[in-house]
Amino acid sequence: MGETENRVSIKERRQKEQGKAVISTLSEHKNMLILFGVIVAGLAVILLSMLVLDLPVVPVCIIVLIEAALAVCLHDVPIWLHGLVVIAEMIAGGVTDNLIFMLLCVVIYLVGILALRFTRE
Repeated sequence: MGETENRVSIKERRQKEQGKAVISTLSEHKNMLILFGVIVAGLAVILLSMLVLDLPVVPVCIIVLIEAALAVCLHDVPIWLHGLVVIAEMIAGGVTDNLIFMLLCVVIYLVGILALRFTRE
């Protein structure tokens, strides 16, 4: 009876092997997947701003690039400073009557910060 209790079916072994293969593939390509997510988020913000909010293309793209540059420059600062940047961006959005666009820019900033944090690990 000891042998039958320790026996693992072929189906279960294959599932475990496939799960390990998927996990190893994801861990090997983690940086590329994060970069892909950042690019998708940037394109989503640009398209939403142009199509839904009816904002001009060039200023939207420039502001998205500025947000990306902010994320790169400020990714090593303390967390409270990120909070100040987010609050300043929301205030700027309220002053210019583009609060929704600035919230989208905050999302780009946070995605950039998180992407840089995860790629360093």
